[in-house]
Order: sequence, then C-alpha cells, then structure tokens
Amino acid sequence: MKVCKNCGEINTGDSTYCCNCGYTNFIYQQETVCQNCGEVNDKSYTHCINCGATLAVDVSEDYNPAPSIAETDDIVLEPVDAVNEISNSYGNVVMTPSETAKCPSCGAVIPLTAIFCNKCGASVADLHDHRVVQRKVCPHCGRPNSLESHYCSYCYCSLADSETEEMQVVHESQHLGEVTVRQAFLENFDGKKLICPNCGTLNNREEPFCVNCGLKLEVDEPKSYCPNCGAENAIDSTFCTKCRWSFNHTAPDSVEQWVCKECGFANDKDDKFCSKCGKKRKK
Repeated sequence: MKVCKNCGEINTGDSTYCCNCGYTNFIYQQETVCQNCGEVNDKSYTHCINCGATLAVDVSEDYNPAPSIAETDDIVLEPVDAVNEISNSYGNVVMTPSETAKCPSCGAVIPLTAIFCNKCGASVADLHDHRVVQRKVCPHCGRPNSLESHYCSYCYCSLADSETEEMQVVHESQHLGEVTVRQAFLENFDGKKLICPNCGTLNNREEPFCVNCGLKLEVDEPKSYCPNCGAENAIDSTFCTKCRWSFNHTAPDSVEQWVCKECGFANDKDDKFCSKCGKKRKK
C-alpha cells in the first residue's frame, strides 16, 4: 500500500493518483498477511484488524508486496451490486454484498471511501453518494462494524450474535485554503460516522485518529514537499525554507538573502528573524 504525502490517505500499491485528494506524491507502507483469515495488515500491527489473531511478523524477511491489479490477469471487476464469497476464521463461507464500483473513466475498482480514482484521477465520490450499506451492530457497545468483522473494532467483543442495520453513504466537504476536500461518512438515525479509509472502522466525527488502526483522520491544509530535501512547505512557497530549492525553477542565488550569524541559514531579504533558529537579524 502507499500513503499519500499530502493528506495521509491509504492507497493501493498501483495507485497513480490519491483516491482522496488526487495528488501524486506517495510513501510506501509495508504489509503482512494474516495467516488465519488472509486479511492484509500494516507490518507494524501485532494483531489482525479483521479476526484479532496474532500476526507472526518476521522482521528479517524481505518485504514482498501483493501483486497489483495491473499485474494480475485473473482479477474480475465486480459490478456495484455483486456478491462476494468470504471465508471467515471458522472456515464458513458467508455472502456479503460488494461495496465497490467501477470507475467510469478507466474501469478501476472504486472503494466506498474513494473521492478520486487511484488509477486515472477522475472524480468518483458520486458513485457511492447516498448508497445504502449494511453494518453489524455490536451487542456489547452498540457501535457499527463491517459485515466481515468477527470482533468489534471499538470494544473487541465478539460479533457472533450481532444484528445488522442499514446505513447511508454521504459526503461532506471542507475548504482548506484554495483546496476543497471531501470525506465519506456512513449515516444512520444516530448521526454520521467518518469511514476510516485504511480499515473501514466508523469513527465519531471529532476523532482526530482512527480508534482501531490509528490513521490520522483530520485533513490538513495541502503542503508542498521539497524534491531536494523532503522538507514540508506551505502550498504557495516559492523556495524551500530548509534548503532554498526553487519550486518555480528560479535560481536560489538570484534572490537577495541574508545569512544568520548564529546558525548560518540563508533567509529571505525581508525576513526579520531566522527561519531556522529564530534569532533576530543583525545588521
């Protein structure tokens, strides 16, 4: 899997565009497969997010990611109303409705949380808007879980005796500077729950991190990442604040600067304090 450097969204390994914000800058996430149920987990997890089994992680093994959709010839794209066969941890086969759609532009598989297609970058949020899905209600804490879950993502109680309820997919938009970001929620009579794009757990809208896997749910204002040193900069930056790399291909030495006498950092001519150590400019 790949993590978007702009918004933190989890994307498949063959993604070209982030399915949440449409950006193209990623870092790779290492994964391991649960030997009990086959669920894909982050390599840092000690227990499976699907069945709760202990993950036997050998840190000495080389990381071998699962083949991408583009590399696998026998993957069949399911229609929206398709039904999948899933084997649970007891070996029983259960039938669950597919919660994916096809990108109208390139035919890629689109999950419930996708805002943009991770293959071609097309806007796809409306494919799932107002769609009705089913969730298991935990008999212990009353919170909704996916139909494939065997244990509650919130209290880890068994879902063997759980009942199902219907929830509707809705989207909300928020403006971060000049960028508008949409997020997917599941709504019932009790309100809206933010869908974690990593593990599918439903979180209260005020939760900054997923209660199950810890993924950051708060969307930050987009940043520019320096291709020279990797430092984070404001989206409208002209030069990197750390190494002075030019974002508009202007030579850094063509801009008037002053060098801090305390730390040696090169600052813009209009800066009154050093951007690195905070010392006041000395004339």
